[in-house]
Parts: sequence; C-alpha cells; structure tokens
Amino acid sequence: MNFNYCNMKKIFLSIAAAAALVACGSNAPKALAPVEGTVQYDKAYDCDTYTTAEGRQVAITFIKHGTLMLDIDGSTVHIDPVAMFGTDYAAMPKADLVLVSHEHGDHLDSAAVAAVIKENTVVLTSAAVAEKIASQPLAIGETVDMGGYTVTGVYAYNCTPGHENFHPKGHGLGFVFDVDDLRIYVAGDTENIPELAELKDIDIAFLPVNQPYTMTPEQCINAIGMFKPAIVYPYHFGETDLTPVTSAFEGSAETRIIIRQMQ
Repeated sequence: MNFNYCNMKKIFLSIAAAAALVACGSNAPKALAPVEGTVQYDKAYDCDTYTTAEGRQVAITFIKHGTLMLDIDGSTVHIDPVAMFGTDYAAMPKADLVLVSHEHGDHLDSAAVAAVIKENTVVLTSAAVAEKIASQPLAIGETVDMGGYTVTGVYAYNCTPGHENFHPKGHGLGFVFDVDDLRIYVAGDTENIPELAELKDIDIAFLPVNQPYTMTPEQCINAIGMFKPAIVYPYHFGETDLTPVTSAFEGSAETRIIIRQMQ
C-alpha cells in the first residue's frame, strides 16, 4: 500500500487554512510555517507543505543536492531531475512541468527527464540544455504561465574571480515561481550575484552553498541580506558546514533557515 503521509498532512493543513479564513476573513495572511511530512515513491522523501492565502497547497519534496519536486495544487514540477543520487524516476509522478537549470551532469539527466514525461508535459531549460534534449529554452526574465502559477527565468552564475568559467553569466538559470501570493526562488548554481538584490517579496528561497562551484556560507549570508527571504533552504551543499548560516540567523524575526537532506 502506497500511503502518502504528505497528502495526509495536506488534508489537515486544508482544514486549518479554512478555519483561519473563517476567523480572519479572505485577506488572512499566508502561513509560512511548513507542515512537515513524508512522501513515499521509490523510497521515502521529506516533504514540506505550504498554503497560499487562496487556500492552495504547494508541497516541496526534497530529493537531493539540486533536485526538487513540487506539487503546486496538483501540478507536478520536477526541477533538475537526476538519478545519480539514487532516485528511480520511473517510480516518480509524471510531470506537468520539467525545469533544467543547466547542462552539468548533476542537473541534467536525459533519461530521468524522459522517465517523467507525459503527453503535454512542458520542458523549460537553459539554451545549452535545449541543444541536448527536446525542450523550450527559457530566457532570463521570461515568464511562462502554467495556468494557476507562473515560472520566471533568472540569472545564475559565478562571479568570484577565477570561478567564472564554472557557470558563466547568461548560461544557466534560476527560477522564480509565483503561486497566488507565494513566491519561491530556486537559485540554481549561482553565487551572491548583484541581480539577487532585484528579487522582491521572496517567501521561500533555495540557495546553493558549495564553493568553488556556488557560494561559501559567508556568501550565502550576504545573499540572504540582499533580498531577505522569509524562509531559506540551503541546498546543493555537499559536505559544507552550514553552521555559520544557521548561526547568523538564529532568533531572526526576518529569515528562518531550514535544513533538509539536500547535500
């Protein structure tokens, strides 16, 4: 029996959200404290669920490293699906949307992408990835309406002298999702680039922390200060010690750091 604990959490969260709307009216603020759960596919994965002010649910499943799966009110989104961390994508939900940030092997796995494709799946990627798999290139600043939510391509690159060739500017992508009033930023492989200051009203941010390829903990702290997301999930962090990041925001009323198994 495939018992989905994350979905059970969603049921309880829906009841709570409905009660809040009755008590506070239709302008009640969204709840940014995630409901934690577990979802079972080929194996068990941690899953955090958020509810928008409109009562729609966004479940974030933590696969590993730079790989995530989102369920946006029933629409399945795979971000950088790769099998190298032990996920059997034949057992994963089929995708309504696949996003691939860039062509490095820990982000692009053509077999994993093929395994989640169904009729009418939208595949959005960087231009370099579009040369390798059938997909629609997503330009920096371009927004695609998925019907119920949008996704926008944003810059992701290295800016530390000597590291620029790891991820050249304009080559890879990060993604911003807008779901009702909820804004989610998935950074891709980037550093604390100046463009982060242009991000507005980000509720949930995924920031990579593994120099030399992405950020040091200190760069991550600086990046958070640039756009002040409410919740930050460090990801793509390998063996990096995240203590400086968690310590810097311990007790912060502005930003909460949440650690999941996203090495």
